[in-house]
Amino acid sequence: MNDTDSSAAGDDRTEEQKKEEAELANRLSALIEDSNSRVVPLTKMIRKHIENMDARKEEDRNEQELVDAVKPLLIQAEKILNETQGMVKGADPENKISNKAKRHVQAHKATPEEQRLAEALKVMIEEVGGTIEWARNKLDSFPKAKRDLGPLLDALGQPLTQIVAGVGMLLAGVLNLVGNLLSGLGLDSLLKGIVSATGLDKIYKGLGLGNWLNSK
Repeated sequence: MNDTDSSAAGDDRTEEQKKEEAELANRLSALIEDSNSRVVPLTKMIRKHIENMDARKEEDRNEQELVDAVKPLLIQAEKILNETQGMVKGADPENKISNKAKRHVQAHKATPEEQRLAEALKVMIEEVGGTIEWARNKLDSFPKAKRDLGPLLDALGQPLTQIVAGVGMLLAGVLNLVGNLLSGLGLDSLLKGIVSATGLDKIYKGLGLGNWLNSK
């Protein structure tokens, strides 16, 4: 973005602040992209195991076999997301950048760094949040497996929620971009649920953000 663009958009950040926020967005993008590269194969395997069992005739279904296959994948995915969440939390330990970023959230157009971060978060929400929701519905046909795996699905949702909240507190405008990306896929309800669960919706409305929060 050149100086003309920034002044036209009313961007009153100093060059130092722009640089800090760009570096932070790139750091967070790298963390989330790395996490996605390890978690997405696991979510695909989880879906495949459930689909394969679902495709069997009822008399051939083995719920314990399903639990044994899916449980370690859920535990591994949760471990990766917990590590990522810790690193997101550590990205701005004194909240120096997040406090500044919130003040400037409406004042500039999305930067390439923010767009990259929004894309990485979109993938994480689509793959992890989407798989959790999908698996919960599918497991209605497998009551024993649902009883065993349900708490693990809930546990996997917790670090995902914290990662999105962490990014939202650091670079609030990024969640608007993520909301738009997910809206295009009809998946923005996943993000709305996360934002509401963390109380970010109240903060966002207070900042005059998040028109997508009000849309159906």
